[in-house]
Amino acid sequence: MNYPAIIRMLAFSGFGLVMAMVLSAVFAVLAGEWAQFRVFLTTGTLVVTVCAAIIVMIDRPQRRAQPSDGLAFMVFFWVFAGIACAPPFLMGLPNESAVAALHEAVSSLTTTGHSVFDPQTTVLPDSILFWRALLHLAGALATITFAATVLAALSLDGPGIHRTLLFSHSDESFFDSMPRVMRITSVYFGVCLLIVFVLEVVGGLPVGTAFLDAVSALTTGLADPRSASTDIVNGARSFALSLGLILGTLGLFFMIQIANRDWRAAAFDAETLAFGLAIIVFTAIGLACGLAGLNAIGWSLSSLSTSGIALVARETTRDLPLLVQVAPCMVGGAALSAAGGMKLARLYVLFRRVGQEFLRMGYRESLVHFQFRGRIQSDRTLMGIWVYLVAYIIAVVIGLLLFSLAGLGFEDALSTTFGSLTNSGQLIPQAQLEDATFYQVLAIFGMILGRLEVLALIPLLTISFWRR
Repeated sequence: MNYPAIIRMLAFSGFGLVMAMVLSAVFAVLAGEWAQFRVFLTTGTLVVTVCAAIIVMIDRPQRRAQPSDGLAFMVFFWVFAGIACAPPFLMGLPNESAVAALHEAVSSLTTTGHSVFDPQTTVLPDSILFWRALLHLAGALATITFAATVLAALSLDGPGIHRTLLFSHSDESFFDSMPRVMRITSVYFGVCLLIVFVLEVVGGLPVGTAFLDAVSALTTGLADPRSASTDIVNGARSFALSLGLILGTLGLFFMIQIANRDWRAAAFDAETLAFGLAIIVFTAIGLACGLAGLNAIGWSLSSLSTSGIALVARETTRDLPLLVQVAPCMVGGAALSAAGGMKLARLYVLFRRVGQEFLRMGYRESLVHFQFRGRIQSDRTLMGIWVYLVAYIIAVVIGLLLFSLAGLGFEDALSTTFGSLTNSGQLIPQAQLEDATFYQVLAIFGMILGRLEVLALIPLLTISFWRR
């Protein structure tokens, strides 16, 4: 394991987090929130000092970094970033729990969006909401960058659903490809963020609300926890949020095709078709469960994106059966998106293969194959997806047992498990986690595991991986 390269990359990541702290400190000054300003300034000073010391003390690594080093960095990043970003939630709020602060930071970074502070009784300062929004952006950027580099290189997904032309192995270090992917992702995110923001401002919404909505939609999270329960009644806001959620759910691959004006490829891509079919199916289920037409569409889009934004009145969806609420979050969005879930591409490949097996039942000796984005998929593809599904089921069972043994009822345990693993904050019950440290710790682990896409955890549990 190339520990010097990993530690230096963590230090460089720390500098990026410090920039977000500086912006939040400036915003706190403009908002007149001096207590929060001091917290951001102190935390930023401490983090930048530690990161600068690491860069100075650790020389540039002589050995070339490998994809396995990238996997280790990905795991350490979520832990390190969560710890570094937690102090504002500890000292900038009336909060005495370090675990609750860590939960807030990890929830924002993983774009889960859940808050242990009840938005109905706790009014978060504007600078803290701005901080949550920046963490959502940083987490979404990290999620897509890791998917397009680390997960693509390790081929942990079977069909190669994360592979794009953006990634290529460097002759010097595996980490050399990350800045390029990050820059491209930042440009597309910035353009889409601006589009949603302008649409809402032109529609008459306040600048602050428009910014938080744009961040929440593109990162498929909840920058403002109140968005999970506040009904969206403004037409311009509904349209802008829906557009942002569609772009955020379809992800980077779709945005690149649109930017290249390859409209046909974008419209008929496997994940786009799977997304459209999923919207139709879950809208039909919503209608069958009593939702009105627009409510059913809004619920299916919000849930499929794993954002939890209340595009429809929350009262109309609370009575939906738990499995109906969980199902679209399990499906999730595109591979190169910040949406959680099992990913549209995996389900597309799985159903294509299952359909072919039914066709083969009448012709036992026939040879069949299909393509996914121009690449012929083999039986190894299906095996990779089945292994992923088994690992996901095991993670769900373990999470369900742990939450149940800790005292949660079955429905709350199931909802919390799926909410954390799919990074869907709206599924996590508010009351149970507000003052329960153990629940918060389990939820933190589940949210990070969801961002590792579960299967990436398996190599980390082997001694040989750390001895390489």
